[in-house]
Amino acid sequence: MLASKRSRTWFRLTRRERSIVTLSLRLKIKLQSLDLLRALVSVLKKMKESGNTLYAWLTRGVALAWAFSEAATSWGNKEAQSWRYDRGYIFFLGKMFLGERRFLP
Repeated sequence: MLASKRSRTWFRLTRRERSIVTLSLRLKIKLQSLDLLRALVSVLKKMKESGNTLYAWLTRGVALAWAFSEAATSWGNKEAQSWRYDRGYIFFLGKMFLGERRFLP
């Protein structure tokens, strides 16, 4: 929980989500409720995805690269299909879209 507070992902969660995590960490029992376990897993997934900036850059960059590639291909640029698989281009788009101005990984 401390690492998520440092990376500010803790504060991106709703109050209900923070309560579920806090309660599950404080209880010293085995969780048997399937609904509570599902809620806890979804919150932890959300924390993982929002906390990992590289993951966010890549997912956003892939979506943008495909969109730009589709547009350029429809305009007649046949080489634009290779943009979809260019890791440098995907990484650059993701970082630029999410507001990261440093270009060192």
